[in-house]
Amino acid sequence: MKSPRPFTFTITQKYTLFGALFGLLFPVGSTLVRISQSGASLSLASIAHLQASDPLLWVIDTAPLFLGIFAALAGRRQEQLQKTNDTLTSIQKELNAIQATLQERVEERTRELTIANRKAEHRAEQMKTIAEITRAVVSIHSLNELLTQLTQLISRDLGYYHVGIFLLDENREYALLHAANSEGGHRMLERGHRLRVGQQGIVGYAAARGTPRIALDVGTDAVFFNNPDLPETHSEVALPLKFGPEVIGVLDIQSKETNAFSQEDIEVLTILANQITVAIQNARSFEQAQRALREAAAASSRLTGKGWKEISEAIRAKGYRYDGIQPQPLKKTAPSVSEKDALTVPVQVRGQTIGRLKIKPASDAYNWNEDELAIVESAAERIALALDSARLLDEAQKRAARERFLSDLAAKLGTSFKLDSILRDTVEELGQFLKDATVSFQLADPRQLPAESDLENLSEA
Repeated sequence: MKSPRPFTFTITQKYTLFGALFGLLFPVGSTLVRISQSGASLSLASIAHLQASDPLLWVIDTAPLFLGIFAALAGRRQEQLQKTNDTLTSIQKELNAIQATLQERVEERTRELTIANRKAEHRAEQMKTIAEITRAVVSIHSLNELLTQLTQLISRDLGYYHVGIFLLDENREYALLHAANSEGGHRMLERGHRLRVGQQGIVGYAAARGTPRIALDVGTDAVFFNNPDLPETHSEVALPLKFGPEVIGVLDIQSKETNAFSQEDIEVLTILANQITVAIQNARSFEQAQRALREAAAASSRLTGKGWKEISEAIRAKGYRYDGIQPQPLKKTAPSVSEKDALTVPVQVRGQTIGRLKIKPASDAYNWNEDELAIVESAAERIALALDSARLLDEAQKRAARERFLSDLAAKLGTSFKLDSILRDTVEELGQFLKDATVSFQLADPRQLPAESDLENLSEA
């Protein structure tokens, strides 16, 4: 059962009661004054007599009513003002609360903007550093030099304790450490450090899954931090080096700080890993192209040497000598120009020396100037080009003649339908093409292998 609420007067009621009580003083006071003036005794009978006989007291008796009414109006007005004041006070409190909330929100937003600005500045600085690292290694074409330079620049410019770059072997079973910047990393390189893909460490995890992986030195990841070569590591991240869908290696970065890598760091370092992948592929392509060029140059040099050896054996005049009157052919038994005081310039084609240009001055004390030396060297270069062009043209003409002969032979044999005419035309055409040679053709039983002596006789014939 609820207890009754205590009765309380409103402001209007209080003002009305006060006005009525105050107005009551006027008739009471005037009655007492009249009694004292008349000399009557103070009693209800005298009071009633005075009230009945004196009209002025009737007017004074209305004072409590009118003062009560006026006080009630004033109280009502005061009550309205109080309600207005309470409303304004409540509104002020609400405004103060809203202002405080807005102030808190502004401060919180300012803190968030400050943090976001710091992160943006940090990320911009990282991106600038990555661009500088990429620009510094873009001109490096040696893969080993490229990887070594990358690990040193990343550690120095981004402030990481250890940076290592792993590349997968041909069978994609192991991730092999190819470069590292720290002393512990150098020891690991000397031991040929490698990790099995998908089974060892976060490097193996990243190589197998193709996704970044972060490890800390607490909880389940603490098992990864038992490397005695890198005892100061407290955070590690492994980022796959992906060329298209294929993982070619892993970028391993380790820090001395706990929780050193955030999601924003992963995004930025992934961009760096992509740049490294492109640089690695460019270096590999350059090395492959250089290897192919060297092999092509070696093959071209061998073919050029073989061609000029055949020409040197077949040509009669091995060279010419000009003594100021007319050119004379050089013979094997002819004495060559004395090497003493003679200027000798090799004539080379594709790395092969096909001849020598020798010039002996009229005076033994003659000194060659730079212009003369340049002219002789340029002449040797042009001689080499002209000779090799002539050789190539001669070989092309010989190949054209062979192709033309074979084409004519095939056309002539194609018009014959008799075995005897085909055999006769074959030996005739070959005999005319091969000068000073006797050509014979003999049918053999395919079921009987010819003796070696028969083959030798056929080849001699």
